[in-house]
Amino acid sequence: MKKSGYLAKLQAEQKLRDEVVRKHARIFQMDMVTLALGRMGWRESRFREFDKKLAEVALEYAQDIVEDSKEDKDLWYSKDTLDREIKQYVGSMFVPYDERYVI
Repeated sequence: MKKSGYLAKLQAEQKLRDEVVRKHARIFQMDMVTLALGRMGWRESRFREFDKKLAEVALEYAQDIVEDSKEDKDLWYSKDTLDREIKQYVGSMFVPYDERYVI
């Protein structure tokens, strides 16, 4: 069945709203991280170091996930790798990937 032009327009508008919500959620979360670290004494030099490291880690994991997705649509390797690294830093506060990313 062919989509109506009106339905396609509504879907495109919803997709744009969803993207804006996701972008704003990411920005808000990083604002909260910035405030928490600032209240712990972080200042510009440490934030510069953090920003650089965050970009490195995000690129590394993004590349790993893209590679993993070629062979495994469920991303078992990527999830396990991410979980193992997170767990070593947070110890008993660790929550597994599938619980952190509940939809």
